[in-house]
Amino acid sequence: MFRVVVAFDQQGCGVVRYVHILRENILVPAQDIVYFTAYVIFLVGSSLTLRQIRPVVSLWVMVTGVLIDFFATILPNAGFKSLAIGIGSSPEILAGITLGVLVWTVFLAAVFVRLMGRQSLYYSIIVAIKIMWFVDLVLLMYGVYTIKA
Repeated sequence: MFRVVVAFDQQGCGVVRYVHILRENILVPAQDIVYFTAYVIFLVGSSLTLRQIRPVVSLWVMVTGVLIDFFATILPNAGFKSLAIGIGSSPEILAGITLGVLVWTVFLAAVFVRLMGRQSLYYSIIVAIKIMWFVDLVLLMYGVYTIKA
């Protein structure tokens, strides 16, 4: 069972702050769920790609995960407060942000490599993206929760 906690800002707009998962005492910020969901979607697509199951569909699944991550990062800067993390500027967070931009860039390069027909290089780049994105998430979560603690 899920329960969503909504807070209201000064303009009266509802902002999702936390999602209760299974029990009352487990709080997961809503924006973290968006980032982890994007990563899991990318993992599903990359697994399909590496197993060579429906390569076009698997590419679109990975594109969906990358776009969710991209927009979840960009939209808070455009005024969508429900996805804002409210982070500082620790070295871990800055490294995570830099690695996140690198993931987007390398994924774009991987798409072009796939279009050129170099499958073995494409698979290697996808594996590298999986590792970089995982390190990115760990750095961001470590930076956010050690700063607030």
